[in-house]
Amino acid sequence: MRLIIAHGHIFKNAGSTLDWSLQRSFGEGFLDHRDDKLMREHGTRHLGELVADQPSLQAISSHHMTGTMPELEECQFAQVYLLRNPIERVRSVYEFERQQKSDSLGARTAKGKTFKEYVAWRMQPNVPRTIRNYQAIYLAGAHEYLEPEEPGAALFAEALAQLRSAAFVGLVDRYDESMVVLEYRLGPMLPSLDLAYVRQNVTRPGLLRKSYRDPGDILEQLGDLTSTVISKNGLDLALYQLAERQLNDAIADIPDFEQRLSDFRARCQSLQKAR
Repeated sequence: MRLIIAHGHIFKNAGSTLDWSLQRSFGEGFLDHRDDKLMREHGTRHLGELVADQPSLQAISSHHMTGTMPELEECQFAQVYLLRNPIERVRSVYEFERQQKSDSLGARTAKGKTFKEYVAWRMQPNVPRTIRNYQAIYLAGAHEYLEPEEPGAALFAEALAQLRSAAFVGLVDRYDESMVVLEYRLGPMLPSLDLAYVRQNVTRPGLLRKSYRDPGDILEQLGDLTSTVISKNGLDLALYQLAERQLNDAIADIPDFEQRLSDFRARCQSLQKAR
């Protein structure tokens, strides 16, 4: 049975680092899919065609990965996602958009506003949902969700089903632990899988101080916007907590987890030193 990793690359969720590791593991057997239009419009069928056309494909990553995998003979998909605490993610998105060389609406707005002003803008219903329940919408496969009202129970149910059915959902703030679990789960079918990494697409080191990463500090910076930000990320917060519980359960099922984690970090250090 051919196993293919399908990485749903969620914006600002360490996806570039995971993709770097997949590229390193599989070489030409990894596809960093960038034709978002094709994936959005023909998701499942398009993915099936990609697999059929590339018999050596072992992993694919897409910012608009379809949630429904194609049914193909002799082929199995392992859906993988990384989730991030949505409050921490708010700050990360802002810092990234301020520094990126882009003329996108988000980048232009971030460069011209303070953090709080930017978040207030992003909370408006006519503004793209980049930091409003974005992860729940992604997991639900509703990439084109444009309704002015917040997504409700039906969408959350779809996101929850995807969370539970995926081969693995890791956490950005527990990245090393997540990669050890992923290697343990998929390694028997993918012997070349090595998820040791050198961090990619990271915000400038000077911007990584604790106050930019701690959810409590971030909410304090937002002041009277706090309740709005929490309200408009309620689904993401719930999914994050559930994913954390799943990760803890997965770790508990690995008898030699601490040794595996130590070995994984040693591999990462070796890669960093070799740069």
